[in-house]
Amino acid sequence: MLKLFSLSSSLSILFLASAHAESQVQLSHVPSQSQVEDFNEPRGASKGVEARPILVIASELIKYFEGWYPSAYDDPAAYCTIGYGHLIALQACASIDLGEFARPLSKGAGAALLEKDTRTARIAVQRYVKVDLSDEQFSALASFTFNVGKEKFADSTLLELVNDGDFDAAANQFGRWIKAKGKVLPGLKDRRACEAALFRGNLQSGKNSTFDRSDCAGLGVASGAGPVIDIFVGE
Repeated sequence: MLKLFSLSSSLSILFLASAHAESQVQLSHVPSQSQVEDFNEPRGASKGVEARPILVIASELIKYFEGWYPSAYDDPAAYCTIGYGHLIALQACASIDLGEFARPLSKGAGAALLEKDTRTARIAVQRYVKVDLSDEQFSALASFTFNVGKEKFADSTLLELVNDGDFDAAANQFGRWIKAKGKVLPGLKDRRACEAALFRGNLQSGKNSTFDRSDCAGLGVASGAGPVIDIFVGE
Protein backbone atom coordinates (compact mmCIF):
# COMPACT_ATOMS: atom_id res chain seq x y z
CA MET A 1 0.00 0.00 0.00
CA LEU A 2 2.87 2.30 0.85
CA LYS A 3 4.43 1.69 -2.56
CA LEU A 4 1.17 2.50 -4.33
CA PHE A 5 0.82 5.73 -2.35
CA SER A 6 4.39 6.74 -3.18
CA LEU A 7 3.86 6.04 -6.88
CA SER A 8 0.62 8.03 -6.87
CA SER A 9 2.30 10.93 -5.09
CA SER A 10 5.20 10.89 -7.53
CA LEU A 11 2.83 10.91 -10.49
CA SER A 12 0.93 13.83 -8.98
CA ILE A 13 4.13 15.79 -8.50
CA LEU A 14 5.22 15.03 -12.05
CA PHE A 15 1.82 16.11 -13.40
CA LEU A 16 1.93 19.40 -11.48
CA ALA A 17 5.51 20.06 -12.60
CA SER A 18 4.56 19.32 -16.20
CA ALA A 19 1.54 21.63 -16.01
CA HIS A 20 3.69 24.38 -14.51
CA ALA A 21 6.34 23.94 -17.20
CA GLU A 22 3.69 24.05 -19.93
CA SER A 23 2.25 27.21 -18.41
CA GLN A 24 5.69 28.82 -18.36
CA VAL A 25 6.27 27.86 -22.00
CA GLN A 26 2.93 29.39 -22.99
CA LEU A 27 3.83 32.61 -21.21
CA SER A 28 7.29 32.80 -22.77
CA HIS A 29 6.19 33.73 -26.28
CA VAL A 30 3.82 36.45 -27.44
CA PRO A 31 2.65 36.51 -31.08
CA SER A 32 3.88 39.50 -33.08
CA GLN A 33 1.11 42.05 -32.65
CA SER A 34 2.22 43.79 -35.83
CA GLN A 35 1.49 40.61 -37.79
CA VAL A 36 -1.88 40.23 -36.07
CA GLU A 37 -2.72 43.78 -37.18
CA ASP A 38 -1.62 42.95 -40.73
CA PHE A 39 -4.30 40.24 -40.96
CA ASN A 40 -6.93 42.95 -40.42
CA GLU A 41 -5.49 45.42 -42.94
CA PRO A 42 -6.26 45.52 -46.68
CA ARG A 43 -3.76 43.54 -48.73
CA GLY A 44 -1.11 45.80 -50.20
CA ALA A 45 -1.82 48.60 -47.68
CA SER A 46 1.90 49.47 -47.65
CA LYS A 47 2.51 48.61 -51.28
CA GLY A 48 4.95 50.93 -53.00
CA VAL A 49 6.57 52.07 -49.75
CA GLU A 50 10.17 50.94 -49.36
CA ALA A 51 10.97 49.66 -45.88
CA ARG A 52 14.25 50.79 -44.36
CA PRO A 53 16.43 47.77 -43.54
CA ILE A 54 17.42 46.91 -39.98
CA LEU A 55 20.85 45.93 -38.72
CA VAL A 56 21.90 42.29 -38.76
CA ILE A 57 22.16 42.32 -34.95
CA ALA A 58 18.53 43.49 -34.75
CA SER A 59 17.41 40.70 -37.04
CA GLU A 60 19.31 38.20 -34.88
CA LEU A 61 17.69 39.69 -31.76
CA ILE A 62 14.21 39.22 -33.22
CA LYS A 63 15.04 35.67 -34.33
CA TYR A 64 16.28 34.81 -30.87
CA PHE A 65 13.19 36.00 -29.03
CA GLU A 66 10.72 34.70 -31.62
CA GLY A 67 12.35 31.27 -31.53
CA TRP A 68 12.79 28.82 -34.40
CA TYR A 69 10.22 26.17 -35.33
CA PRO A 70 10.70 24.56 -38.77
CA SER A 71 7.27 22.90 -38.73
CA ALA A 72 3.85 24.49 -38.34
CA TYR A 73 2.50 24.57 -34.78
CA ASP A 74 -0.13 26.36 -32.71
CA ASP A 75 1.30 29.15 -30.56
CA PRO A 76 -0.13 29.96 -27.09
CA ALA A 77 -2.87 32.06 -28.73
CA ALA A 78 -3.83 29.04 -30.91
CA TYR A 79 -2.52 30.82 -34.01
CA CYS A 80 -0.91 28.61 -36.64
CA THR A 81 2.76 29.60 -36.74
CA ILE A 82 6.03 28.51 -38.34
CA GLY A 83 9.67 29.58 -38.58
CA TYR A 84 10.67 32.73 -36.70
CA GLY A 85 7.18 33.53 -35.43
CA HIS A 86 5.57 33.76 -38.88
CA LEU A 87 1.79 33.73 -38.49
CA ILE A 88 0.18 31.46 -41.07
CA ALA A 89 -3.35 32.10 -39.84
CA LEU A 90 -5.20 33.47 -36.82
CA GLN A 91 -6.58 30.01 -36.15
CA ALA A 92 -5.31 26.55 -35.31
CA CYS A 93 -3.22 24.67 -37.86
CA ALA A 94 -5.63 21.70 -37.86
CA SER A 95 -8.46 23.92 -39.09
CA ILE A 96 -6.71 25.19 -42.25
CA ASP A 97 -4.98 23.96 -45.37
CA LEU A 98 -1.29 24.49 -44.62
CA GLY A 99 -0.39 24.55 -48.30
CA GLU A 100 3.31 25.34 -48.73
CA PHE A 101 3.77 25.21 -44.95
CA ALA A 102 2.80 21.54 -44.71
CA ARG A 103 6.49 20.74 -45.09
CA PRO A 104 9.34 21.80 -42.77
CA LEU A 105 10.86 25.21 -43.43
CA SER A 106 14.56 25.85 -44.00
CA LYS A 107 16.24 28.56 -41.94
CA GLY A 108 16.93 30.51 -45.11
CA ALA A 109 13.24 30.49 -46.01
CA GLY A 110 12.41 31.40 -42.42
CA ALA A 111 14.73 34.40 -42.53
CA ALA A 112 13.16 35.55 -45.81
CA LEU A 113 9.71 35.31 -44.25
CA LEU A 114 10.85 37.32 -41.24
CA GLU A 115 12.19 40.07 -43.49
CA LYS A 116 8.75 40.33 -45.12
CA ASP A 117 6.91 40.06 -41.80
CA THR A 118 8.79 43.01 -40.32
CA ARG A 119 8.19 45.32 -43.28
CA THR A 120 4.98 46.93 -42.05
CA ALA A 121 6.52 47.50 -38.61
CA ARG A 122 9.54 49.15 -40.22
CA ILE A 123 7.34 51.31 -42.44
CA ALA A 124 5.32 52.34 -39.37
CA VAL A 125 8.49 53.55 -37.64
CA GLN A 126 9.38 55.52 -40.77
CA ARG A 127 5.88 57.02 -40.86
CA TYR A 128 5.48 57.97 -37.21
CA VAL A 129 9.00 59.11 -36.31
CA LYS A 130 9.63 62.72 -37.35
CA VAL A 131 13.31 62.99 -36.43
CA ASP A 132 16.47 61.44 -37.82
CA LEU A 133 17.39 58.08 -36.34
CA SER A 134 20.66 56.17 -36.32
CA ASP A 135 20.58 52.63 -37.69
CA GLU A 136 20.69 51.34 -34.11
CA GLN A 137 17.77 53.49 -33.00
CA PHE A 138 15.67 52.60 -36.03
CA SER A 139 16.40 48.89 -35.69
CA ALA A 140 15.48 48.87 -32.00
CA LEU A 141 12.19 50.67 -32.67
CA ALA A 142 11.40 48.28 -35.54
CA SER A 143 11.93 45.26 -33.28
CA PHE A 144 9.78 46.85 -30.58
CA THR A 145 6.98 47.72 -33.02
CA PHE A 146 7.05 44.25 -34.57
CA ASN A 147 6.43 42.82 -31.10
CA VAL A 148 3.91 45.25 -29.53
CA GLY A 149 2.15 46.37 -32.71
CA LYS A 150 2.01 49.50 -34.84
CA GLU A 151 -1.03 50.97 -33.11
CA LYS A 152 0.51 50.65 -29.64
CA PHE A 153 3.74 52.24 -30.87
CA ALA A 154 1.84 55.13 -32.46
CA ASP A 155 0.16 55.93 -29.12
CA SER A 156 3.23 55.41 -26.92
CA THR A 157 5.20 57.76 -24.70
CA LEU A 158 8.25 56.14 -26.29
CA LEU A 159 7.35 57.59 -29.69
CA GLU A 160 6.50 60.97 -28.16
CA LEU A 161 9.91 61.20 -26.51
CA VAL A 162 11.68 60.08 -29.68
CA ASN A 163 9.95 62.82 -31.65
CA ASP A 164 10.91 65.30 -28.93
CA GLY A 165 14.53 64.29 -29.47
CA ASP A 166 14.84 63.10 -25.86
CA PHE A 167 16.57 59.84 -26.71
CA ASP A 168 17.82 59.10 -23.19
CA ALA A 169 14.29 59.24 -21.77
CA ALA A 170 12.97 57.32 -24.79
CA ALA A 171 15.45 54.49 -24.17
CA ASN A 172 14.13 54.14 -20.64
CA GLN A 173 10.61 53.58 -21.97
CA PHE A 174 11.40 50.19 -23.52
CA GLY A 175 11.57 48.56 -20.10
CA ARG A 176 7.96 49.44 -19.29
CA TRP A 177 6.50 47.13 -21.95
CA ILE A 178 7.01 43.81 -20.17
CA LYS A 179 3.51 42.55 -19.38
CA ALA A 180 1.26 40.26 -21.41
CA LYS A 181 -2.23 39.26 -20.30
CA GLY A 182 -1.56 40.88 -16.92
CA LYS A 183 1.67 38.99 -16.21
CA VAL A 184 5.26 40.26 -16.28
CA LEU A 185 7.17 37.92 -18.56
CA PRO A 186 10.94 37.35 -18.16
CA GLY A 187 11.26 36.99 -21.94
CA LEU A 188 9.71 40.40 -22.51
CA LYS A 189 11.91 41.96 -19.81
CA ASP A 190 15.02 40.66 -21.54
CA ARG A 191 13.79 41.60 -25.01
CA ARG A 192 13.06 45.17 -23.92
CA ALA A 193 16.44 45.45 -22.18
CA CYS A 194 18.17 44.28 -25.36
CA GLU A 195 16.17 46.66 -27.56
CA ALA A 196 17.05 49.54 -25.22
CA ALA A 197 20.74 48.57 -25.37
CA LEU A 198 20.55 48.52 -29.17
CA PHE A 199 18.76 51.89 -29.20
CA ARG A 200 21.58 53.36 -27.11
CA GLY A 201 24.19 51.86 -29.44
CA ASN A 202 25.50 49.52 -26.75
CA LEU A 203 24.64 46.18 -28.34
CA GLN A 204 27.35 44.60 -30.44
CA SER A 205 27.36 41.42 -32.52
CA GLY A 206 29.09 38.43 -31.02
CA LYS A 207 31.13 35.82 -32.85
CA ASN A 208 29.92 35.17 -36.40
CA SER A 209 27.56 38.19 -36.13
CA THR A 210 25.41 36.37 -33.59
CA PHE A 211 23.18 37.87 -30.91
CA ASP A 212 24.19 37.23 -27.30
CA ARG A 213 21.33 37.69 -24.84
CA SER A 214 23.75 37.93 -21.91
CA ASP A 215 25.10 41.23 -23.28
CA CYS A 216 21.86 43.03 -22.49
CA ALA A 217 19.35 40.88 -20.59
CA GLY A 218 18.27 41.68 -17.07
CA LEU A 219 18.88 45.44 -17.11
CA GLY A 220 15.29 46.04 -15.96
CA VAL A 221 13.08 49.13 -15.91
CA ALA A 222 14.79 52.47 -15.38
CA SER A 223 13.77 54.30 -12.22
CA GLY A 224 11.10 56.91 -12.89
CA ALA A 225 10.28 55.65 -16.40
CA GLY A 226 6.69 54.95 -15.37
CA PRO A 227 4.43 51.98 -14.58
CA VAL A 228 4.80 48.77 -16.54
CA ILE A 229 2.59 48.31 -19.59
CA ASP A 230 0.70 45.29 -20.93
CA ILE A 231 1.47 44.95 -24.63
CA PHE A 232 -2.09 43.76 -25.28
CA VAL A 233 -3.47 46.93 -23.69
CA GLY A 234 -0.97 49.69 -24.37
CA GLU A 235 -0.99 53.10 -22.74
